Amino acid sequence: MASRLDFLPTRLNAAPVVFRGMTGHEVGMMVLGGLVVGLLPGVIGAWLLGAIAMVPTVAFASAGMALYVGGAVMRRLRRGRPAAWLYRSLQFRLARQGIRLWGGETLITHSGPYSRRRMRHQPGGRP
Repeated sequence: MASRLDFLPTRLNAAPVVFRGMTGHEVGMMVLGGLVVGLLPGVIGAWLLGAIAMVPTVAFASAGMALYVGGAVMRRLRRGRPAAWLYRSLQFRLARQGIRLWGGETLITHSGPYSRRRMRHQPGGRP
């Protein structure tokens, strides 16, 4: 019996599912997005009602709603696809619009006919 692993399964390196089908990073992004979205209504509510406690209350309530709704949306978008598909798809869509983030300059964003033949005359090359 071998005392060491001859192989390392790829699933050991995958981020574990934490909550509602999302990984830890995705949960953090959803909560942060909900907090940011909830700040403006919280500030408006605090100004109208004169209660400063409205700001964190509305912000945390919107973070909880974002986590609940975002988990369902993320599960639906990623169902039956590889783990990195959603992020690559978003990266590709941004690169097609001209926004090159997170290594988007390495993506092929144009389409056209593909040929395996050599050209008769290659520009700058030998005839």
